Amino acid sequence: MSSTDATRRDLQDNVDLLFRFSFWLFVGAISFSVAGMLLLKLFPSTMELFGPIYTKLVKTPTWTFMTMLAILPVLMYGSSLGWRRIWAFVAWGCLVGAAGELIGTTGILTVGGLPLPFGEYHYTNWLGPKIAGHVPYFIPPSWFAMSIVSLDLARRVTTQRWSYMLLGTIFMVLWDVALDPAMNQAFPFWNYAVDGFFFGMPFSNWVGWFVVTFVIIIGYEWMRGDREIQNDWAPWVYALNCFFPLAICLLRDLYLAALIGTLTSALPFVLLWATNPSYLTRALSVVRS
Repeated sequence: MSSTDATRRDLQDNVDLLFRFSFWLFVGAISFSVAGMLLLKLFPSTMELFGPIYTKLVKTPTWTFMTMLAILPVLMYGSSLGWRRIWAFVAWGCLVGAAGELIGTTGILTVGGLPLPFGEYHYTNWLGPKIAGHVPYFIPPSWFAMSIVSLDLARRVTTQRWSYMLLGTIFMVLWDVALDPAMNQAFPFWNYAVDGFFFGMPFSNWVGWFVVTFVIIIGYEWMRGDREIQNDWAPWVYALNCFFPLAICLLRDLYLAALIGTLTSALPFVLLWATNPSYLTRALSVVRS
């Protein structure tokens, strides 16, 4: 083995180690939050003990979760796409996501009284400091992260370019079916100006999610060139991102939202299984390795 090959192998070993550390910290943040909510649900009196630090107990694991969500895809796809290219993906996903969110929260593009692209909404202070006082800094990286993971899963279902780009966009929107009730009803991370049809969310929000995600994915597809976007950890990252808000819905008594979210979150995995069961088999094997 040449010195160059050895250096590359060492780098990949370090990346793999960092990924596993980040992944289990991601799992730990989710577990801590879910365990805390379960404790309060079963023993409401414990709020007297945790009340003074309740805000920190919510924000710390949530911010850890969102930080790891942004880091994991960089480590997952950096080696296969190339490190310069993955940072271009990060920049593009964050830029488009931030632009969509800032346009939406400032209302500078309003048509027929409807602020585009999502409808009228605003973020509370639970997600920390905000870009221009409107969009939490954690939000744009989440657009990057879940868009590339959704595209990864979609590319396993079909090899037709426009089909997997559209399907990846749909997978991203399906995540929001689970996410939105948890984030605007169970916890006030954001609020809508109207009482929308889906647990307070207006239909325009899903339209906005579709448009913004599709723009991001078009950029990803152009930037990837002949490189593959595939990592066996992708199903786990997608599933955990769905599980977290679903657990919140259950523990906050939003049972119908949890049921609908579970059905929609399962769709990508049903399609993966129908296409090639080995995709999910490999995803199970990476955790045991």
